[in-house]
Amino acid sequence: MSETLKTRRFWLLAAGTIATIYALILVGGIVRATGSGMGCPDWPTCFGQWIPPTSESQLPANYQQIYADRGYAETQFNVRKTWTEYLNRLLGVFTGFTILLTLIFSLPFRRYDVRVTHLAFAGFVLVGIQGWLGSRVVASNLNPVLITIHMLLAQVIVGVVIAAILRSARSTLQKIDVSGLAKMIYPLIVLSMILGLLQMVLGTQVREAVDLIAKQSNYVNRHLWIDNLPMIFAVHKYYAIGLVVFNGWLIMQLVTHTKSALLHRLNWLLAFLLLGTTVMGMSMDRLNLPIFAQPLHLWMASLIFGTQLAILIILRYARSSSSSAVHEDTVPST
Repeated sequence: MSETLKTRRFWLLAAGTIATIYALILVGGIVRATGSGMGCPDWPTCFGQWIPPTSESQLPANYQQIYADRGYAETQFNVRKTWTEYLNRLLGVFTGFTILLTLIFSLPFRRYDVRVTHLAFAGFVLVGIQGWLGSRVVASNLNPVLITIHMLLAQVIVGVVIAAILRSARSTLQKIDVSGLAKMIYPLIVLSMILGLLQMVLGTQVREAVDLIAKQSNYVNRHLWIDNLPMIFAVHKYYAIGLVVFNGWLIMQLVTHTKSALLHRLNWLLAFLLLGTTVMGMSMDRLNLPIFAQPLHLWMASLIFGTQLAILIILRYARSSSSSAVHEDTVPST
């Protein structure tokens, strides 16, 4: 098999893994928005079964007492919530297989760029940790801190896979001309990513507050939930304005000072995602937290982070090549 074919096969699997992880993030958001996190109160089985029941009649008559003894006093079978959580778990298992295949097909790179294999291996290990952490989330009865860590780890995993696929294309990316960019752009993108992650963490705190208010109101009077949210909601909302403006300025710098079609496409994708997550945020504020907007808001925020990381890595490879060229031009020949 030619090296080109092996590289393309790795790219295909890595891209599939990235798509699967983002699908898992979206489904995870749906699980939380619909209150399905405890649709399966045990792990790895669901109500003690490998294939969940489709009706309450398939469970023991005292199943509520059984789970109350385990610390889940409010367990009540709901077929929609149970299967939503179960499908989330199945997608997680599928992600494990895709990252394993990505690791296997990264092995040829170890002969000439072992970092590609190292990154694929790191992604594989982190997916295993993520699966274990998911079990701890269930065991903790949806501890908010563990949920936040679970979400952040998903960003790290997809970031590692993105880094692996771009590392495998480093020789091509080094040909991109970024000489027109100011040197400060690189650290500013890093700052933007850090601020974006902080915004995600704030968002999880808002989500926690929403869950608490919804539970206290017995999931009725949805139109009153926004008014009862703590100050962190206002911080999250107005902080987003500054982030959008900051990222918009960065996008214009990258689009106007580079000629790379790849960088242009990524930056216009970033602009679209920023617009999308803003629209979803406004819809939650104005339309009383519609269920569809909550998972889409988190999903787009995750895509923003991944897109920023891809841009950052591409710029790093392009800059390192430019720096080497400048160094060779300035060193006198002997």
